[in-house]
Amino acid sequence: MRFRLNRGVMAMLLLLFLAMALPAEAAGKVQDEDFSCRGVSLGDTEAQLLEKFGMPLFDKDVTRQGVPVKVYTFKKHYEAAVNRKTGKVVEFVIGDDHYTARDGIRFGATSYWIRHTYGQKDRQMIDGEICYVYARNGQPHERLVLTVDAEQGYLTGMRITSLPLTDEEAEQWELDGETDEGPLDWRIAEKEIDTSRLPKDKAVVLKGDES
Repeated sequence: MRFRLNRGVMAMLLLLFLAMALPAEAAGKVQDEDFSCRGVSLGDTEAQLLEKFGMPLFDKDVTRQGVPVKVYTFKKHYEAAVNRKTGKVVEFVIGDDHYTARDGIRFGATSYWIRHTYGQKDRQMIDGEICYVYARNGQPHERLVLTVDAEQGYLTGMRITSLPLTDEEAEQWELDGETDEGPLDWRIAEKEIDTSRLPKDKAVVLKGDES
């Protein structure tokens, strides 16, 4: 027995097919541009950063997860960290409510739209905050960290970084020899020895040394 489907029925079947296919299409993925901010990417030089971002409000030298960095603070709540040893950009922290990333991602974006844009990820706890963490393809140490509200799941913070996210991760990177600077003891990185007061012209003689 033959029958014909009218256009209305065919349209309904097409919409049903598209609805069934949507979850697969909605599971997006990260792209290289997701690891840059205002035209500057992780790994760019300090000079490139200052050229694009302009004059900082101030800067400070700190150690983050065992890595010595210079942190620049710019207008509209932007921070960028530069590795003091390599001179390369290693982190952006974005606090500008009006900043818009790819696909319209900005503060207040829903968890659904985050997963639609960057892909399906389980939430994890970092420094007491709930986050989605996305690694760059081929560069697993470069990550996009999106902080979300614990109850409603909307976006509250954005961070792009190639630094370790935890002390445990920093220690593991050191053990695996995966730091840009070579072996780095993250546990004593903040306790550099000050030799500025030592004599310059004479050999240092320790007390009790009779030689």
